Amino acid sequence: MNVKIWLALAIGGALGALTRYWISGLAPLYKGFPLGTLIVNSFASFILGYLYGLLFFGYDISSNARLFLGTGFCGALSTFSTFSYETFRLLREREYSLAFLNISANVIITISLVFLGFILAKR
Repeated sequence: MNVKIWLALAIGGALGALTRYWISGLAPLYKGFPLGTLIVNSFASFILGYLYGLLFFGYDISSNARLFLGTGFCGALSTFSTFSYETFRLLREREYSLAFLNISANVIITISLVFLGFILAKR
């Protein structure tokens, strides 16, 4: 790897991690539901959908910009492992309704926002 790629990933990852920390601090657990994770997963899904839409519709985005935003920023912002852990925790605590809500909301909302970002990129 060259230095530009490493810097794009490192700076994007650092900013994504800081953004994740900031958003999660604004939206802690809401009545036992991991709202912060839902928000960051939704935000990252929208950004990735928009980026993919721009590329799909022919916009020229440098590979370093794609690495910075997609892999670095969004990769550090949205971690599926956190979602998995929180769902496991809810199941372990026998909070089955909240676990089902967590799975459903994360999957439906984030896929919908990827679609929305993709459609908005067409404009």
